[in-house]
Amino acid sequence: MANTMGQCRLVIVEGIPGSGKTTTASFVKDFLDEQDVPNQLYREGDLDHPADFESVAHFSRPEFDSFLADHASYRRLLEQNASGDGEDRFVPYRKLRMESGQAAPDPLIADLAKRDVYETPSASTYCRLAATRWRRFTDEARRVEEVTILETCFLQNPLTVLLGKHNTPMSQALDHIREISNTIQPLHPALIYLRQRDTRATLERVAAERPREWKEFLITYFTQQGWGKATNARGFEGVVTFYEMRQSIELDFIEQSTIDHLIIDTDANNWAQSHDRIAALLRTSLGTVPTVVGQECDR
Repeated sequence: MANTMGQCRLVIVEGIPGSGKTTTASFVKDFLDEQDVPNQLYREGDLDHPADFESVAHFSRPEFDSFLADHASYRRLLEQNASGDGEDRFVPYRKLRMESGQAAPDPLIADLAKRDVYETPSASTYCRLAATRWRRFTDEARRVEEVTILETCFLQNPLTVLLGKHNTPMSQALDHIREISNTIQPLHPALIYLRQRDTRATLERVAAERPREWKEFLITYFTQQGWGKATNARGFEGVVTFYEMRQSIELDFIEQSTIDHLIIDTDANNWAQSHDRIAALLRTSLGTVPTVVGQECDR
């Protein structure tokens, strides 16, 4: 199974917080390792993520020139760490801080964070940047004999930004997802979705396990921005309502998609059986058994 050319080159793991995405992505990697399939896992928050923007500031070229003028003491540092793509400029500010230490002080990083791709005030700008990054990733992934494993960036991140932050019409948000879906088709992707039968229970459990700031961040994000203001969402109840809506949208999209996929109810805690089904999907997607789109789905 070492030759994956022409077969699945991309495995995506999706689901709401606490559904087990990191555990599942690790299982996928271990399985591929055991099968001698070259692979690379990029977790949520990976600073070197090839298809997503993690702690990356965005500027138009004039905006970057203005930022450099306002931070003249750090011009050389910024120019050395910036990358350009047409009229766009990008600065990976958290990576810059890690590599430069106090040469990139807190006030500079804070100013860069205000320009984060995910904080752009324009939904259309976000969609353009994300679509371009997916195209670049797909072009590069087609040229290497390796399976890439990604979590959350296909459904979670764009729908959270477009629906939660900007309250973009659902049809427009789904159009963006469909564009990405079409872009990655040459990679013959396989999608593993971790469905939660009891969304509230999952979110309450993960909120109890994580620092209090995590819950407070979600409440602020989903009640004080576009969707929350439009629906008058309040407190943790608003967070639950958003994730119930998002999961429903994602499942509807998957059911209508031609992407080879598997839907698993991980809140049943039957991980041994789930892993068997994931392994079966991967064998199908990698071409060791006849491919039937969606044959492993729990509908």
